[in-house]
Amino acid sequence: MRLIWKVLRQNISIGQLCGFVLANIIGLTIIVLGLQLYRDIQPIMTDKAGFMKPDYMVVSKNVSTEAALFGEKPSLSMQEIEDIRQQDFIAKVGVFTSARYKVDVTLELNAHLFSTEMFFESVDDAFIDVNSEDWTFDPANELVPIILPRAYLDLYNFGYAPTSSFPAISEGLVNNIIIDLELGDAPKSIQRKGRVVGFSSRLNTILVPQSFMDWSNNLLAPNSQADASSRIIVQVTNPTDERIAAYFEAHDMKVEGDKLDASKAGWFVRLLIVGVMLIGLVICILACYVLILSIFLLMQRNHEAIRNLRAIGYTVRKVSLPYQLIVLITNAVSVLSAMGLLMLVRNFYLSYLTDLAPDYVPASLLIAWLFVIGIGLVLTTINAVLIHRSIKKTC
Repeated sequence: MRLIWKVLRQNISIGQLCGFVLANIIGLTIIVLGLQLYRDIQPIMTDKAGFMKPDYMVVSKNVSTEAALFGEKPSLSMQEIEDIRQQDFIAKVGVFTSARYKVDVTLELNAHLFSTEMFFESVDDAFIDVNSEDWTFDPANELVPIILPRAYLDLYNFGYAPTSSFPAISEGLVNNIIIDLELGDAPKSIQRKGRVVGFSSRLNTILVPQSFMDWSNNLLAPNSQADASSRIIVQVTNPTDERIAAYFEAHDMKVEGDKLDASKAGWFVRLLIVGVMLIGLVICILACYVLILSIFLLMQRNHEAIRNLRAIGYTVRKVSLPYQLIVLITNAVSVLSAMGLLMLVRNFYLSYLTDLAPDYVPASLLIAWLFVIGIGLVLTTINAVLIHRSIKKTC
């Protein structure tokens, strides 16, 4: 072995080997960093760290110009609702129920009398983000609990009140106000009292309990047919699942607000990481190509020495071994250096992820180690086989 090394090492270019090692380190670092970054942010994207919780989305059909011109009401059929319920990324589905009668509201606030028409909707209690002991209805009690959107109160306090010289009001004040309700058309209308028991940040509608909605619809509009559902609310298992946005867009549905942004952002993050890893893979392949070219050039320079070694009885395996060791050592240095750089960069970004989620637990490095070692072994094996075949052809 010493004789073979003395004969073959004369034309080795340290500069070429260093160039390969540097390029390979860069490529492997990019690949393994992309993999580990994806694994580290995955718990946050899937709510395992409590940052992105399972989200609620209010879904409706898109209103086309033709439907608006002809007065058609966009609605979701039972088949469409059932199809949504069957999707893997959907945890629960709730259907909004609308009042099929007229609602008139009168209230007195700071010596000012307000009167307006209103609408009521209801949905299953599991989708309501207001906890109140008063969220119940008893037909024997004339008091009807109501939940308002928090945006309505903000709109009044910061939009309407300053321009109309009316005082701002707090949530506590609104909760103590009794509202006069006239439900239905005379002479069959009924009188009830209403009280706001909470404000919702999730649902942009005026809510009453489902039990009250069923009771009042049966009482005031017993012969009217229930309207098709114009909106539903869904709870998704993972708001960053790219299938959510794709599904609703493909079925001509829209989601209120910016709730699809997380889904689109999750898809973009995955696409970006895959793109970065592909760039790293291309760099590794090019580095491997440069190394094998350098080895072939070295073998070409040592052509006569190789033939002489074969002539005095050295096998192809023994003559190939020095070149294969060079490949093994350079790839080992690249793997260890790439993992060292990964841990340095990872310590930097983990501090930011921990700030986003105090209970966050980062992913293990085991997969990254196995992955980068696997790449190193694959590249080493390919180079070793090519070197063996080249020397065999030379002799």
